[in-house]
Amino acid sequence: MALQTSSSNQESTNKNPIRVGIRLMFQRIGEIDTLTEKYQAQASIEARWLVELTDILPILSLTDQHNLNVGKSVTLVKYGDVNWHPQLFIENALGDLKEQIRYSGKKISNDQVCICEHRDIKGLFWEKLELHHFPSDIQELTISIGSMLYDDKAVLIPDPYYHSGINREAFVDQQEWSLYEHVDAKQRFIQEYSHSDNDEENIDMSSNENRRRSLVSVSCHAARRSGYFYWNGYCLVFLITISAFCIFSMPPNLPQNRLQTGATLLLTSITFRWTVNRSLPTISYLTSLDRYAIISIFILILLCTWHAIIGAIIFIEKRTSTTAPDDRNSWLDRCNLILYQGNKLEWRDKFSKI
Repeated sequence: MALQTSSSNQESTNKNPIRVGIRLMFQRIGEIDTLTEKYQAQASIEARWLVELTDILPILSLTDQHNLNVGKSVTLVKYGDVNWHPQLFIENALGDLKEQIRYSGKKISNDQVCICEHRDIKGLFWEKLELHHFPSDIQELTISIGSMLYDDKAVLIPDPYYHSGINREAFVDQQEWSLYEHVDAKQRFIQEYSHSDNDEENIDMSSNENRRRSLVSVSCHAARRSGYFYWNGYCLVFLITISAFCIFSMPPNLPQNRLQTGATLLLTSITFRWTVNRSLPTISYLTSLDRYAIISIFILILLCTWHAIIGAIIFIEKRTSTTAPDDRNSWLDRCNLILYQGNKLEWRDKFSKI
């Protein structure tokens, strides 16, 4: 088996660590909370490693020994209390995690037995969400299984024979998310760092500085159903922005009326953007919806600036605030309307890719 014969460059060269194959099944995915970057899940973890047959015979009854010899799987009661096990933990668990652990064994050769640790877990898990393409984003939901033992004693690897999977039917958030069938399992290592102010302890800890712990991260993927945000986000921002072009129906010699309406639409757009952002965590970058809303705000600002400029031009040239529909300033105002309308979509397309 690969758990017995395969090797890795990540392992220590001084000892032969026990290779533990990890398989995880997502039994149920609960609510995915975008604001707090966490999700609920229920999963089953299977960890497999090889031991010598003579090591477990003393703890087996005659019936279990017979079943083991004929190729049946036997339950190992209290195996973890008196025997070696990889001391697994969940790296990204939040709060109290409900766990149920049991062990079983199955003979795979004349002198070797495959031990399987079955661990059922249920709780909250933290996940860093990537929201660059929100609301059309695809999120990776991960459970990271680690070992308390260093990599010179135990190395966790994705199980090469029993692949991880997911139950797509038991998904609570189907109205907001679409769950993919693909499940990815990756191995990684975390470095050990020693911190001590005691010089005597520093001597003992110096040997641990280059030691690492192995982890296996099993991930499934969920795509956000973006229809709600397109209708209640993009569509409303578009309607607010397009309404600003109706201001050109007012005579350009009445900048006070134009600016009043334009400022109202500008404040409405800003308020609406902050309302939408309440459903997102505080992040240091702009989402697709943010870029769209900010571009719309700049368009409203440019329109307000133009209304002030054309009003000032009319007043300076004529020393009055009157104008005719066919004079030069009125035609200049109409040309500016056509120019803004023609470039609006192009501006949004360019800036949305930033």
